[in-house]
Amino acid sequence: AFLDLSGPSEIKGVWKDSITLPCAYVPVEDLVQKTLTWTVVHDKGSGTIFQRDGSGDHVLLSEHRDRVSIPKDAPGNVSLLILNLEISDRGTYTYQITWRDSNNSLIAKEINTKLEVVKGKSKKEAVQEGCSVVRNFSLKINSQRTGLSLYLVILIAVVCGAVVFLVI
Repeated sequence: AFLDLSGPSEIKGVWKDSITLPCAYVPVEDLVQKTLTWTVVHDKGSGTIFQRDGSGDHVLLSEHRDRVSIPKDAPGNVSLLILNLEISDRGTYTYQITWRDSNNSLIAKEINTKLEVVKGKSKKEAVQEGCSVVRNFSLKINSQRTGLSLYLVILIAVVCGAVVFLVI
């Protein structure tokens, strides 16, 4: 459809990890993007996080400085990358874009994405926990003297490899 913005209505991020709030549209030849703005409403209040206009990119909320960005040179991709998620980042994020058409009229569209920040395990912690479970299992089997030590080593390698693959 004509100038539809697409992005999820809800997304979950893990505390201290990075997340991308996806948002995209299909560029139209006769329309010139004038501004794009990401705003947030959360526990601390509301405000404009990021604005791109004719003068460049601007991060307007100090708690987001050096933590947010939007791809450059990727027409139609206006996703917001947030680094080092904080619990206070949870809230409703609104993306608005304004275009100017060949008649000099302005067209504006917006979408909302609700971000939930959860305390979860980092990738490293998840891998360590998965391998620890396998090690404990192998110790239990070894203590029973079943003579399956070679098979156990292979099992540990396969399970740890699978855990690493799934986490990544």
